[in-house]
Amino acid sequence: MIITLEQADFLALVVMVVALVPSTYRVLYGPTLPDRIAASDAVGNVLAMIFALYAFQGRSIFLMDVAMLLSVISFVGTLIVAKYIDTGEVL
Repeated sequence: MIITLEQADFLALVVMVVALVPSTYRVLYGPTLPDRIAASDAVGNVLAMIFALYAFQGRSIFLMDVAMLLSVISFVGTLIVAKYIDTGEVL
């Protein structure tokens, strides 16, 4: 059985959407604040990958820029919140 590129893209999209479910649950009902922060970072990364997949499927450079920007914002936001939890200061 040979899988086409369209089928592989659809399968990857389904896997990413399924990966959002436990992370979203952890963001909403996480037992501790660090758990929620880590889960929100995971949600941001999965959403960035979904945008990147759409950019690949639609041959859109704009969506790839959105995916990169979302990844950077998610990473910097996680660093800022982690520092705030650790030291009590943002900067």
